[in-house]
Amino acid sequence: MRLRHSITTLLVAAATFQGMAQSECAEYWRSASRSSDARFKVNGQSASASLQVGVPTELNIIIYKGQDYRISTVYDEKVLGDHLVIRIVEKVRGPKKRPASSVKVDGEKPEFEDVRKVIWDNQEHEMADEVEFTATSTKRIAIEITAPGAPENPKDAKRGRPQPDIGCIGILIEHMPTPTIGF
Repeated sequence: MRLRHSITTLLVAAATFQGMAQSECAEYWRSASRSSDARFKVNGQSASASLQVGVPTELNIIIYKGQDYRISTVYDEKVLGDHLVIRIVEKVRGPKKRPASSVKVDGEKPEFEDVRKVIWDNQEHEMADEVEFTATSTKRIAIEITAPGAPENPKDAKRGRPQPDIGCIGILIEHMPTPTIGF
């Protein structure tokens, strides 16, 4: 009975700690710097999360044709470092590629998979933590973020070694109708 009580106490403590860490980051995106262009409005897909060093995470959003977007990040530099790797990846549903040696059987239903295409990578743009672009079509995209570094080994925690670094990340998404330019 005593062992069961101890295990329950540990589980409740772990859940409480995780809940506190998540709530600490819940509104972190609100501290990101806004665009100086007043036409940009905050998009409801803006989000915050806890990010572990060396472990990529992604925020899936939909962008709409005829809109300009500004995506910017804010993060805990003391924990996550002085820069993040940020990529915007388009997700397209397409037919699953078959090995050249496989033969299609008549009546066989086609299989589909998500094809990922990198459309922006901050490593090619001086590690910028913001980007503005125009959506020329409606698309599903993912904002992939990684704090460089190697994740800690979970076995280290059992041996009394330091836990992996986890810090807050906020992604502010702003949008406005694409301005009409020209005649």
